[in-house]
Amino acid sequence: MSSFDDNMVVIPMTAASDGDMSTWPDSPYTERDDYSWRLNLAENWLKDAGTYEEGVTHIIEKLPDGYCLFERPRVGGRLVKDCFLFGHPSGKYFRTRIAFLPHFLALVKGTLDSCPCKPCATYRKMKEKGSAVRPVARTGVPPPSDNTRQPTDAEGPDYWRTYVMKLLDNGEIDEAVEQPLNFDWVLTHEWITDYCVKLIFDPAYVPRRGELVLWIWDGLEDGSLTLNPATGRYEILGNDDLWRGVPYWRAGVVTQTPENDTHTWDIVETPDHPRGLSYSGFRVETLPDPLGTDKSYSKHYTYVPLRNIRPFNAWQIFLKDQDRDKAHPSIENAMTVMSSWSVVSKYHIVGKDRNCSIHCQGIFIGSELLVVGDTIRLKPEGFQHSDLKSGKIPKITDVMVITKISLRLIECIDDDPEQLAKHYAVLLSGLVYTNDPSRVRKSRTFPDPTGDDNPKPLTPNQAITAFRQVSICDYGPWYKMANGRNCNVTPQVVIGRCYEPLAAELLFGAHGLDYDLSGVMEGRNFSAQVDARIPEGNTWFWGDCRVETLGVTELCGIECGRTAPQRDDPKKWQAIMRMARGESSAALRRQAQIPASEPPARAASSSSVSKGKSKGGFAQVSQTSKMVGVGLGGETEENDDDYYDDDSDMTDEESADIPGPPPSAGHDVATESDSMDDLA
Repeated sequence: MSSFDDNMVVIPMTAASDGDMSTWPDSPYTERDDYSWRLNLAENWLKDAGTYEEGVTHIIEKLPDGYCLFERPRVGGRLVKDCFLFGHPSGKYFRTRIAFLPHFLALVKGTLDSCPCKPCATYRKMKEKGSAVRPVARTGVPPPSDNTRQPTDAEGPDYWRTYVMKLLDNGEIDEAVEQPLNFDWVLTHEWITDYCVKLIFDPAYVPRRGELVLWIWDGLEDGSLTLNPATGRYEILGNDDLWRGVPYWRAGVVTQTPENDTHTWDIVETPDHPRGLSYSGFRVETLPDPLGTDKSYSKHYTYVPLRNIRPFNAWQIFLKDQDRDKAHPSIENAMTVMSSWSVVSKYHIVGKDRNCSIHCQGIFIGSELLVVGDTIRLKPEGFQHSDLKSGKIPKITDVMVITKISLRLIECIDDDPEQLAKHYAVLLSGLVYTNDPSRVRKSRTFPDPTGDDNPKPLTPNQAITAFRQVSICDYGPWYKMANGRNCNVTPQVVIGRCYEPLAAELLFGAHGLDYDLSGVMEGRNFSAQVDARIPEGNTWFWGDCRVETLGVTELCGIECGRTAPQRDDPKKWQAIMRMARGESSAALRRQAQIPASEPPARAASSSSVSKGKSKGGFAQVSQTSKMVGVGLGGETEENDDDYYDDDSDMTDEESADIPGPPPSAGHDVATESDSMDDLA
């Protein structure tokens, strides 16, 4: 370090520290050079250890992390300034080097539990009494009242626990989800809102970010994927009209989608775009083993046109008669997560008594992403995986237009450090339609008010209003189920999105709704048997986010998930987010690692910006964040009828016996503390 004399021995400070930047004060306090403090601490440290050498000058590299020396004008005299060392978790400060020395020695020796300094004695008493540390008054940030419970953890405010506490304290809750100090929420909620709006206008057959697909790396450049009538399999037919066999399929995750609009003809033809596939194609990354430690397959990616991609739900169609041992390993990796779900974009919470619902804009079920507004296909009533052995696959006749996706917390609790409720369930709500008129009478909860028991199909105008994709009317005629009331279904009942008829014919050579029913059921059964993350006695894995569900640690070449380097310094990002909201203080600037304009001598002090590896900014980090954020507005939960309530598959989550994780997207800033008692 250039500020040190060449003959000075610099002692690195690598000991763990209990320093807390949130205890640092604002004006009239200003940072002060700590050179003399570091000299004195080094000398006394060596003397205590019995290694001090006369004539050799030692200095510690910096003060322990989280500690900073401040000064302020003495009351009644502008020329005299007193110094104070802040950073102790109690909020109290040290006035002299002698007062701080016992605590410093306890830090470097690792004997903090028995530290004899006055602030530690006070801090231990506060913890024994269960009293909270009084927060420092910050500029523009009013301190919380004594009766406000603000649970936190190492990453900051635990927003979801706060919502549960509000529910239990007040008996009800109804408010939009706002998490201004949540790392993921701040970086992604605007982007995910825009993305969900875009999906409303995209055709249903277009792959979405985070979805699993079957894809062909190469081999279609001079051919096409066509059903070979001689073998009954999808093979590559070359431009020379010669069959080249079944392509080598992989399973991958879609990480980027085209900038331009996708058209139905793109299913069979590569779009001619001057910017190439990096603009008009899909970036697909090979899926690694979600349960293993080797994630190198994530680096096996390329940009491919839509004609190289098929929905993973339809794997049986395209992998027909293929030897399992010869299939690419990613196929089995994708099968492992078929029995999983994770919600996307939690935007509103409403509840009463001890139960509440968190409304979400989307949900990943197995390989697909479903959002509010989608038309989805529902499993035939009573159909089970065991029924596949008979070889008779029933037709899918029922669809739902999603109006609400809810994560329900049943019997909420606030005294468990791991859980927010005793039971959890996720429900998709919406209007259900069928193209089988015999199903209508079974679904009626009360007689038709007109007295006419014969079901009436939707008129053309009603069908156009009911379905976002007008072409779905070709699967009809359609009839309202449950007297046109909202119904609830669990993920077990959902098969997948309802593709447009022309797209289904081009993709699968089928005009119907049940082309992938067998594949979805087989995939979920396989997943339930091999995914070790599924709790015992259950058949589904609840992922906190899509990154966790897929078990990936890298997307688009950037580290992501809980192990991403951007999460190594949560307090830095808390400070940045506070400053982005208009808060300002010296402590926040230091915590955000923003260099201050100060003389060179002071820049060399322990309060200088650390010289570690650059972490990158918002623009970089936003690429790695999981798909969570704010969606569209919510609805009330009245007039919802349970659909297929006699379906045994619903018992997994609906019976709420899953000890799943609490809702994600909220762990963040420790309660700010202060106490200006004189400890000299």
